[in-house]
Amino acid sequence: MELLQPLFANSETIFRFLVLNSVYSAILAFLVLTIKLIYPKLPRTLEYSLWCLVLIRLVLPPEFSISYSLGYIGHTWLETDVPTVIGSAEWFSQIAQSTLFNQANFKFSWLNLLFVVWGSVSAIVAYKFISLKLKLSKLLTIAQPVEDVWLTKKINYWRREFKITRQIIVIDSDDFLSPFTFATFSPVIFIPRQLLQEGNRAVLGPIIAHELAHVKRLDASWLLFQNLIQIIYCLNPVVWLAVRRLNSLREEICDQKVLNAKAISSEQYGKSLLHVLRLNIGRKSPELFATFFLSHKKVFKKRIAAIGLNRPLPSKLTFQYFTVAMCALFFLPLSWQPPLAPVANETEDFYQQQESPFPDHIRKDFQAPVLLKENKENKTSEEIELGT
Repeated sequence: MELLQPLFANSETIFRFLVLNSVYSAILAFLVLTIKLIYPKLPRTLEYSLWCLVLIRLVLPPEFSISYSLGYIGHTWLETDVPTVIGSAEWFSQIAQSTLFNQANFKFSWLNLLFVVWGSVSAIVAYKFISLKLKLSKLLTIAQPVEDVWLTKKINYWRREFKITRQIIVIDSDDFLSPFTFATFSPVIFIPRQLLQEGNRAVLGPIIAHELAHVKRLDASWLLFQNLIQIIYCLNPVVWLAVRRLNSLREEICDQKVLNAKAISSEQYGKSLLHVLRLNIGRKSPELFATFFLSHKKVFKKRIAAIGLNRPLPSKLTFQYFTVAMCALFFLPLSWQPPLAPVANETEDFYQQQESPFPDHIRKDFQAPVLLKENKENKTSEEIELGT
C-alpha cells in the first residue's frame, strides 16, 4: 500500500475532477431528456449529437467557462459557482479528511477507499476492453480476406453511393455470429462465416450496406472515445445511459441512411435483420466495443419499428450542424469564472495617486531645482537672441 501513497496524494484532485464532471454530465443528460420529452420527434442525428456532448463534457476541465453560456446564466441566477460549491462542500471535506487508519508513514482515508474501488472497477472494464481488442487484432492477423466477385461489386457499389475513398477489407470467421466493423483508416468488415456459406444475397446485401454506413460516419473513432469514457467513468450511471442511447441511435441512423439510398426496400432490410437475430439468439457478440450490426437485442424491436416507419434522414444537415455547434457553446461551459482584476498601470498617473510621505503643503509647493548647466545654456540662448 505504501507504493500507492504517491497516487493517493493526488486522489483528492482526481476525485474532484470526476465528481464535478459527473455533476455536469448529469445536468446535460437531464436537459437532453427534457428536450426529447418536449419534442418527441427530435431528429435522430440531432439527438445523437446532443448525447455526444454529454460524454464530451466528461473530459473537459471543470472550470471551462464562456461568457453568456449556461454556466454564466446559472452563476447569475444562483449567485454562486458550482465548482466552488461542490469543492468546498462539507461532505467532500469530510470524505477527504476522515481516516480509516493512520500509521506513521501511511494515511488511508475514505476518499482513498473510494479511489481504490473506482480503480478496481475501471481495471476490470479496461481488461475486458483490451481483451476484445487483442482478440480482434489476432482475428485480423490470421483471417484471410474474402474474395468473392459479387461481394466485391456490392461493396464498390455502396462505396460509390456513400462516397467512401478508403479501402475496405472483408474477413470471415466462426468466432462471432454478428457482423461488425472495426478500424477507421483501413476499415475491416467482419462477416460470420455461416452467412457466407449460406450465400443468401438478400441477407448479405443489407449487411454490407449497413456496415459501410458505419464506415462513412467514422463510427469506429467515436466508439474508441466512448469506450475510454466508459473505462474512466465506470461507476457513473449517466455514462451508461448515454452509451446505451448512443448505441441505439447509431444503429437507427445507419439503418435509415441505407434506406435513404432507395436501393433496398424496408421489407428486405427488415428480413435481413431478423435473419441475423435468429442467428445470434443465445450467442455473445462484441457489443459496446465495436460497430456491429445488432446494437443490443433489447433495442431490436425499436429498430424494426423505426424501419417500418421509414422516416428519411434530412438531406441537408447544415442547420443541424449549426444547432449542435450553438448547443456546444451554450451547454458545455457549465462553470463560470469571474473576470480577472485589471493589472495596475505603472504610469505617471499611477504614481501620482499613491500616498506621499511628505505633508501636503510641501508636496504642492515643491518645485524641481534648475541645474546650473541648464541655466547657463538658457542665458547663452538669450544673449544670442539679443545679439541678433
